[in-house]
Parts: sequence; structure tokens; C-alpha cells
Amino acid sequence: MISKAPFVFRVPRDQRGAVLFVALIFLILLTLLALTATSTSILQEKMTGGMRNRQLSLSGAESVLRGAEASLWQLSYVGSQPLPPCIDASASVNCVYRPLPSGLLMDNVQRFRSEKEWEPATPLSGWFTYAYAMTGLSGSAETAALGEEPRLIIEDMGPAVPPGAGQQLGTRDRELTSLVGRHEWYRITARSVGGSDAVVRVAESVYSAIDLTNTGFNAPPGGP
Repeated sequence: MISKAPFVFRVPRDQRGAVLFVALIFLILLTLLALTATSTSILQEKMTGGMRNRQLSLSGAESVLRGAEASLWQLSYVGSQPLPPCIDASASVNCVYRPLPSGLLMDNVQRFRSEKEWEPATPLSGWFTYAYAMTGLSGSAETAALGEEPRLIIEDMGPAVPPGAGQQLGTRDRELTSLVGRHEWYRITARSVGGSDAVVRVAESVYSAIDLTNTGFNAPPGGP
């Protein structure tokens, strides 16, 4: 005779939460990984935006320099310097700054060259706005638009003469004011922002224009 063991019904014990605890630990780890990835993405985006701002400001400043040089090349000399000197900070676009007899720069010129902020507490003065629009661009050029229109100043550093042939006064040569073919030195300083004024770029070039009086080559003057 075969006997069977009696069936015993076992009641499951109460769960102590070990599985839930492990799941919470993994959830925290996944959350930390997600936050780290998000922070890294935001940092990379900020770095990319900063590099773009820097490149835009450099492009703006370089464009101003090239445009001003082209304008100086097209000046029409009529026996003397074609651009009158800027007397003070209320200058117009058709004048150039000159160093003082002591060789020092005018205060507003020095501030324009060295000011770190785009709009300081005491506004800059005596500068010219670039003639070609570089703000509010649309279409394919929209991403190249600057936050503000670039600015520039032009300084007349005097004619270039052979060594020993000049009559010096401060930092400028006063002679050869009407000699056809002489070279006149100009220093152009440009200021530009990027997509915003968080970046300010200052660039300069020294440009030599040739006096071609009465040759019929130079075009009428135009704004830089």
C-alpha cells in the first residue's frame, strides 16, 4: 500500500524590501548619469557659442579694416592730405585723428583703442560706424549677423620718407605735403562685437596709401 505525504499549504513570508532598495539605488545611479550628461551637453553648447561669438567678432573687425583700407586707397588727393584732421571727439567720418605734438594720442583715441567694454559707463566718442550693414542680416547670412554695428577710427601717422629726409615734430613728418607718389601712413583701429556684446574684439592695421594727385587714378572719396 502506497501512502502519500499530506499536502502542506505554506503562507509566503512578508517581503522585507530588498528588491525595492536595489531598484532605488539603480534609479539614483541612472539619474546621476543623466544629470552628468546634461551638464556636459550644456557646457559644450556654451563653449561652442563662445567660440562662435569670438569668430564673429574677429570677422567683424577684419571686415572693417579691409573696408577702411579700400576707402583710403580710393581717396582723391588734391595737392595735400585729402582728409582733414579731427579736431575733437565730435568728428565726422571725413576726418582723421593725428597724434599730439608731444607724440601722445588724444584721450578719446586712447580710450577707443584700450577700452574693454563695448558700452562703458562713460560712452566712447569720436568713432565712425562702419558703412556696410552687419546687423539684422537675413536669409543665408542671418547666422553671420553681429549684435552691434562695428566702429572704427583712422589716424594719420604722416608721410613715409627716407631716413634722414624728414623734419620731425613729435611722431609725424610734416614735409612732402604735395609730392605726387609719396606714401601716407594711416593706422586703422576697429572694434566689433560678436553675436552679442559679451565679446569685444579690437584690431588694427597700418596702411600706406599713395598720393596719386592729378593722375586720374584715385576714385572720389567714399565712407569706410
